[in-house]
Amino acid sequence: MKNLMLFLILSFSATTYAKWQYYVQPVELLYEGDDNGSRAYIVFQDKFPVDGCTNQNGDYIRIYGDTQKGQYFISTLLTAITANKKVWPDISGCDDWGRPVLTGLRIKTGV
Repeated sequence: MKNLMLFLILSFSATTYAKWQYYVQPVELLYEGDDNGSRAYIVFQDKFPVDGCTNQNGDYIRIYGDTQKGQYFISTLLTAITANKKVWPDISGCDDWGRPVLTGLRIKTGV
């Protein structure tokens, strides 16, 4: 019974989280909310809705700008927007407003 419960929990968790997507163009960076920069969003050329995120259609992807990782993401995304380069985002989970969260980012030359 415990194994069945664990399987069901893991199965549900796996369906609510996205994964590494594909190379896509970041087109807009948005800051709002708190003064500490913790609420930043990236908009990509394509939408990435995540199952289980209730307040979204996949266009605004959350970046926690008050963390070191979030600051790296923002710097990389600003560079990609300026250089007209594509990035490969990892999007999973939902923030407190029900929007998907950027959890990883890949960028390479020639793309």
